[in-house]
Amino acid sequence: MKSEILTPDVCIIGGGSGGLSVAAGASQMGAETVLIESGKMGGDCLNYGCVPSKALIAAAHHAEAARAGRSFGVNGAEPEIDHAAVHDHIHGVISKIAPHDSVERFESLGVTVISDRGEFVGPRSVRAGAAVVKARRFVIATGSAPMVPPIPGLDEVPFLTNETIFDLRQRPSHLIVVGGGPIGLEIAQSHRRLGARVTVVEAFSALSKDDPELTAVVLDRVRSDGVEILEGTAVQSVAAFRGKRDVPGVAVTIEQHGIRRTVIGSHLLVAAGRRPNLSNLNLEAAGIGYSRKGITVDARLRTTNRRVFAIGD
Repeated sequence: MKSEILTPDVCIIGGGSGGLSVAAGASQMGAETVLIESGKMGGDCLNYGCVPSKALIAAAHHAEAARAGRSFGVNGAEPEIDHAAVHDHIHGVISKIAPHDSVERFESLGVTVISDRGEFVGPRSVRAGAAVVKARRFVIATGSAPMVPPIPGLDEVPFLTNETIFDLRQRPSHLIVVGGGPIGLEIAQSHRRLGARVTVVEAFSALSKDDPELTAVVLDRVRSDGVEILEGTAVQSVAAFRGKRDVPGVAVTIEQHGIRRTVIGSHLLVAAGRRPNLSNLNLEAAGIGYSRKGITVDARLRTTNRRVFAIGD
């Protein structure tokens, strides 16, 4: 079958927050625009990141406000949490925002949307499904995915990431979080406020990329909420576990200050960092330099191919 040849002014690969912003802006300024997205429109932010996490935090805030009323003269009581309703609240928020990021909206702006995987087939060409796009400029906005560390036994047990934890309809009785970065800690604190026991395991220092004085305030508050944060603690292995009444769980063997012990939980969340989504782009065909940390860009976000730019965290 002969490929359809498209020759727009700009072609964006990735329909997340970055790619959608470029597509909308370019189209509204009169540029002929093609947007390629193989997954969900809205990307990580809408479906697995900013939107669901902040909706979860909002639910957790209301639960904590109910407890904290005593200091204001209001008889605070332990709230009853309906985790299925929390799940529905989160996905309701996603559903309300989704039309703004939809294929239909961007087509109404004049953007040609291709729902397929895009890969470079040359310095000036990208193939996506039955189309070959030969644009004046390209923008790579493919985002990132959860990094899964090589922990012995992890491939043999069920575990959650930020892409799956918002699908839970039942509250974890004990959530073990591997990783003390922003994603791990916001999910940890929210689940604790919603009634779960939570343990965070961090190999180095929690929130290590942020200002130490500020992170000290944050960590003190998260710990005061009842989250156990184990810093300088390495995960040695994980294994399936069967508790009382044969309820499935996970056993996480950790080492802290040379002492090994096992933490038993009902659910395991892996939040140990991110990896760039680059593996299927065939960047070599376009002469685009990259490393395991991401695409090499200059101060203008231009790659080693002067026709191609890259954006994202």
